[in-house]
Amino acid sequence: MHFEVYGPFVLPRGGRHVLRSALDRRAYWESVDDKVPGLSAACGCYVFTVRGKVWYVGLAERQTFKNECYIPHKVLAYNEALQIVSGTCSLIFIPKITLKGRFARPTVGKIKAVQLLEDMLLGLAISRNPKLTNIKGTKFPKNMVVPGIINTPQGTARSLSVQALKKALGV
Repeated sequence: MHFEVYGPFVLPRGGRHVLRSALDRRAYWESVDDKVPGLSAACGCYVFTVRGKVWYVGLAERQTFKNECYIPHKVLAYNEALQIVSGTCSLIFIPKITLKGRFARPTVGKIKAVQLLEDMLLGLAISRNPKLTNIKGTKFPKNMVVPGIINTPQGTARSLSVQALKKALGV
């Protein structure tokens, strides 16, 4: 399983809202494909950020990035984050790469590697930003506590055991 990382690609905004007209979407995807040809037609995970901080993590496995991550209910989640914080917002794409080095295409079924990557990214994102706007897939990581790693309670990150785990994991 191989993935690459591309971005950030700045989303067009009007005030505290991501612009979502057909013209805005078309221009956005043209700019993405100008920088990385074929990326809009790939599948994998994507991350919405504001000022470099993650606010939404999603996956595109049955649809392309173009058809998945700029649809109305996703834009509503992005706009929800923009009501909390302002700044440059963008998408970072993490497409799955085939054995021949090409972008993987969406499939009818599920892509386990993409789902696992999304779960991992959600866990990492929630530990940095508990106000993540994802609804699906966040209950478990929001409630999981591993001192020093995930949702660390105050005062627990300094124990020798926690420090040993962090060192072992390179965190």
